[in-house]
Amino acid sequence: MLPKVLVTLGVPREHLAPLDGLAELVVLDHGICAAPREAVLEAVPGCFGIISQGELRVDDELLDRAGPDLKIVANAAMGIDNLDLDAIRNRGIAASNTPDAFAESTADLALGLILSLTRRIAEGDRFVRSGSWAETGMQPLRWEGTLAGGKTLGIIGYGRIAKLVERRAHAFNMSVRYTRTRPDGGDNYRSFDDLLAESDLVLALVPHTPQTHHLIDATALSKMKRGALFINVARGKVMDEAAVVDALNSGHLGGAAFDVFEDEPVVSPEFFGMDNVVMTPHIGGATTEERKQGRLEAAENVARFIKGEPLLSPVT
Repeated sequence: MLPKVLVTLGVPREHLAPLDGLAELVVLDHGICAAPREAVLEAVPGCFGIISQGELRVDDELLDRAGPDLKIVANAAMGIDNLDLDAIRNRGIAASNTPDAFAESTADLALGLILSLTRRIAEGDRFVRSGSWAETGMQPLRWEGTLAGGKTLGIIGYGRIAKLVERRAHAFNMSVRYTRTRPDGGDNYRSFDDLLAESDLVLALVPHTPQTHHLIDATALSKMKRGALFINVARGKVMDEAAVVDALNSGHLGGAAFDVFEDEPVVSPEFFGMDNVVMTPHIGGATTEERKQGRLEAAENVARFIKGEPLLSPVT
């Protein structure tokens, strides 16, 4: 009998090809949505493995329901915020993620948010859709934005995504500075405080850890240039959302863009009335090409575990 692997999203079977002939797939297909937690809890008993898009909280409740048959949990995602690693380790269960699968997509989105802020693209789109342009006619002075070129982009974190953003930013004639936990002596390395002070745009690209929780708080925001732009495509809890609201309301921040939020999918309602804020619903990795790649890598991790081979990207 083949081991059962639970898949929490109705994805094309070719995205799970590494498991062909190795596992019985139990796919919870709820259309474009991930399976509700109740459906996962009902289906997980007797399953050998779980593949999720990173949306499933794997905690004591789920692990207790799964019982001793569960041996591996594979995220088709970069992050591991949804995994209670202590609980997983305590039960001797393996876990994996796909740390590089979504880097290009996330870098593209970061540049898209930067351009939307500097050229007021989302604001202009809303204006046209509302019918206001037809009513008011041309208002050239109203829509002046600013060039990305010539600005300094400060990146908090300097992993693969940050380096891909850097490459794209250079194509727009931006200067790039970065900060990281360990200084590396690079010409463009700056301390955290110096980066905040020098940058016209500040982009968060660090994982959420106890050390980075609320890294962007009222104190950090006060060290940014007046009128600077803040972009977060990392994790919502890296920023103190209330402090960001205050900095926008005071005018100290000139604008902000978010793909992630502190208590997502709940968003601070103050943002909704701010034309200088751009928001997307955590879609950094959401491209057809890289979502497929992430699922293939997650399935490969499970396949390797079944075969007794080393995982591509273990996190336990």
